[in-house]
Formats: sequence, C-alpha cells, structure tokens
Amino acid sequence: MSRKSMTLAMAGRNPALAGIGLFVREGSNVAFEIGWPEVERDTAWAHRVIEAWGIERGDHVLLTARNSEGPWFGPLVTAFRAAGVVFSNAEPYSWDARRVTTMLDYLPIKAILGLSGETADALLADDRAAGLLREVPTIWARRDALDPLRGAGLLPAEMAMLGPAFAVECPARTGLHLDHDEWRISSGSSGLELSVVGERVYRGREIALRSTGTVDEAPCACGLPGSRIRID
Repeated sequence: MSRKSMTLAMAGRNPALAGIGLFVREGSNVAFEIGWPEVERDTAWAHRVIEAWGIERGDHVLLTARNSEGPWFGPLVTAFRAAGVVFSNAEPYSWDARRVTTMLDYLPIKAILGLSGETADALLADDRAAGLLREVPTIWARRDALDPLRGAGLLPAEMAMLGPAFAVECPARTGLHLDHDEWRISSGSSGLELSVVGERVYRGREIALRSTGTVDEAPCACGLPGSRIRID
C-alpha cells in the first residue's frame, strides 16, 4: 500500500481503486488494494453462491460482520441488493447477541451469515434465543462457532476469510469454495497457501494461511466450479 493509493481511497470513487483491506500474515497486518473490476467479479461470484443456497428475492438475511470486514462481505451485500434480498446487520460480538435475538424474533430470517463463536455461545446460553436460532434454515459460521453450534444439534456451514479471499461451504458442506478464477489454494511446507490468479490490483502469491488442510479437486454436486478446501 502506497501513500498515493491511500490518498486515492480517501478521495472517494476513482477509476482504479475501490478500497483497501487488511489481513494478517506472519503476525503482521498486510494491506491489499481492491480494484473496481474485481469487486464486480466478486459480486457476480457471490450471486452464484447465494443462488446455490436458495437465497432469493424477498428472503430475510442477517449479516453479522465488522465494518472492517467490508472487503470480504461487501460483494455479498451488493449481490443481496441486486437480487432483492432483505438484509439486516449485527456486530459479531456477544454484547450484540440481544440484537440478533430480536431480529430472529421479529423477522422471518432465512439465513445468518458470519456467526461468530462468542455470538453463538451467547445465543445458545439463552433457551429462548437458542430455540429461535434452531429455526433458521441456513447458518454460515466462523470456525470458532462450528463446535458449539454442532454440539447444540445445528448444522452450520463454514465460512472463512482466507487472507484477502472469501470462502464458504455450499449446502453439501463438503469444504470451502472460493472463486477459482481469482484464487488458488495449495499445500506448502507450512500448511495451506493462497495465491492470486485473477487480474487483481493486489498480486500476492503463496500467502500462508496459518492453517493445515486438504484440497479436493473433485467437482462438487452444487455446481460451483473449482476445488474445495477442508481445513483441519
């Protein structure tokens, strides 16, 4: 990230730069620039993902994400708007679990996306909130929420921010999907690594993801192309 790119970002929309995100690599923050053409491609891929999940016009979705996670969730939000999906927001912290409970109580929520471990723990600790959560057909959960949700008899799908890339399971729940036109996952000496293969402003390669796992190249029944990642 350069001073020039920061100046462009603060100046508002420009022909080259949509924003700047941050991910952690080897204990340090790494800035990645995001171009407008790749945002459009990411949005198109997000639309394919929500179609695979049967999320469509008029459905209500609850998104639990931090403002700083816009580089990953932003394309989903844009895809929701284009598809006519109604979405609400909450923070992914335990102190905002009451807002999540209220949304579940008053709205016909079809999917919760981005559910965190501390939010899941807070909801499951309350019988009424846990009952409402069990009625939600689709839950995309962060890794730290998977065990408590499964322990409560729920079937969450995993979602993850892998460096600058967004990944999520399909309804088959057989591994994380990424847009294979933009990203490649491989196994390196220290575990899984991510490389940019699309025409993106940020051109990182062999980004260590601080995770081990396997890459499944077999086609998925959901129809989304590319490999799937199963993180240990």
